[in-house]
Amino acid sequence: MLTLNPPYGGALRTLLVSPEERADLLAHANTLNSVQLSPRAACDLELLAVGGFSPLDRFMGAADYQRGLDEMRLADGTLFSIPVTLPVTASDALHLDTEIVLRDEKNNPLAIMTLDEIYAWDKEDFARKVAGTLDSRHPLVAELTRWGSHNLSGRLRVLHLPRHYDFVELRLTPAQVRSRLAAAGRARVVAFQTRNPLHRAHEELTNRAAPSVDGTLLLHPVVG
Repeated sequence: MLTLNPPYGGALRTLLVSPEERADLLAHANTLNSVQLSPRAACDLELLAVGGFSPLDRFMGAADYQRGLDEMRLADGTLFSIPVTLPVTASDALHLDTEIVLRDEKNNPLAIMTLDEIYAWDKEDFARKVAGTLDSRHPLVAELTRWGSHNLSGRLRVLHLPRHYDFVELRLTPAQVRSRLAAAGRARVVAFQTRNPLHRAHEELTNRAAPSVDGTLLLHPVVG
């Protein structure tokens, strides 16, 4: 087994509770006020939970959010190009230093959040600095008009990951990917992230690149 480069930010965050904790926390979740997550927010929660957004261990608080917008860095200076936030509509049910349960669109409980921050954000400022436009034809600009006026942040205890039924055998966590790369026994990795399924030129490119450096090939298709 080879030693890989350290995870980005120095630590691979995992937020899933243990099976022993889960039963008690699920019962506790039924006593809490709920926030229902959009599909985007549920995806973000999953990436936070498994370490895909390391070194983040929560949806961004105000300091990380604002510096991320202005400088593409977290408050501590770590490069991070796009804010990861949980926008909601302001509600009398949301109070600092209390717990809420985050649920998916089918009302399944996914996580318990301890509310450390509730802060307002500027949609136009976000659109200018992240999308580079206020044009509503841009898909992100069109989407964010439906987002709530305030962002939530706080400690997360993740009970379940969002359920998926497709490509289950390919949905590897960062820890699983790192384990497979280490087990492959090669010191180098050729990684290719593609928005689309691979074209023939992509296939040829990656098939040549990995052997040229005696590396393992990692394909990371987004296919959104």
